[in-house]
Amino acid sequence: MHASAFRETNVGTSIPIHSRGRDNGVVVAMGGGGARGLAHLGVMEAIGGAGVQTERIVGVSIGSLVGSLCALEPDIKAVQAKAIGLLHSPIFSAKCESLMEHAERMTKQTPSLDRTSGPFDWFATWYRRLERMMRHGHRLSRMIAGPSLLTNTLLEEAIELLIPDIDVSETQVPLSIVAADLKSAQRIIIENGSLRKAILASMSIPGFFPPVEWDDLLLTDIGVLDSIPVQSALSYGLGRTIAIDVSSDLRRHDSFRTTVDVMMRMEEIGEVICRRQALSLADVVIRPDVGNHPWYDFTQPETLIEHGRQAGHVAMLRHHETFGA
Repeated sequence: MHASAFRETNVGTSIPIHSRGRDNGVVVAMGGGGARGLAHLGVMEAIGGAGVQTERIVGVSIGSLVGSLCALEPDIKAVQAKAIGLLHSPIFSAKCESLMEHAERMTKQTPSLDRTSGPFDWFATWYRRLERMMRHGHRLSRMIAGPSLLTNTLLEEAIELLIPDIDVSETQVPLSIVAADLKSAQRIIIENGSLRKAILASMSIPGFFPPVEWDDLLLTDIGVLDSIPVQSALSYGLGRTIAIDVSSDLRRHDSFRTTVDVMMRMEEIGEVICRRQALSLADVVIRPDVGNHPWYDFTQPETLIEHGRQAGHVAMLRHHETFGA
């Protein structure tokens, strides 16, 4: 089973395997951003509505999950309904409750759960506790002794609720999923093998979730260095590349009291620099107005999708002649 059809010796030098040399259609690069990634669904509706054919989807992190949904089902309205239905479903509430219970075991500074809250209210609370735990240095021994703070069981279960157990190559729209190999220090583009496992690898945030073993590779989320996989999209040699940027807005901070504060800030700065470079290579950049939306807050899927739809419509009108649609 092949884990990839594409490798790189470093972040800046591409070694493409596929080059179709076609000048029609587009490759859509879907970036990471947690809940903000739901805006991808609105953008895809606008792209299709403008008569532009998507030849391939390349996704990283949440973009790999949303991109897979779009690649599996060309009817974007059906994809949106499926995502919204899951987010509002009782079964997903149970998954979030399980996540909260896991967080309770990680820290004793946990108030009782409000059982009247929605599922993502619980998730948002869990995230704040986890962030506080990291910033104040609690359970530092766990961070040093183990490869991750959490297991990937909960991620696996969420993926299984949305994605069928098929090969990456079996999607209706060609799909590529981007991750990083810790062993070889290379970017990996997955075009074959388990779709579920590929998404899991691309969404396994370093330090939070364990890396995914795949043959002789050890894969993890590459979002810090490649939050929008434009270079990977360009490697296919298709006509145009559309980059969807659902990243957060980087705000000014004046206080850095701990080592973790400094390290997290430098990680944010590094991600922004790499993202700007990637976006400069895209033919069209679509940035929905979701930059201030917390990555962990999935309580407003319809609003996030609408932001994507609006930004997509504006971009398609502005670049109408570019695509000849």
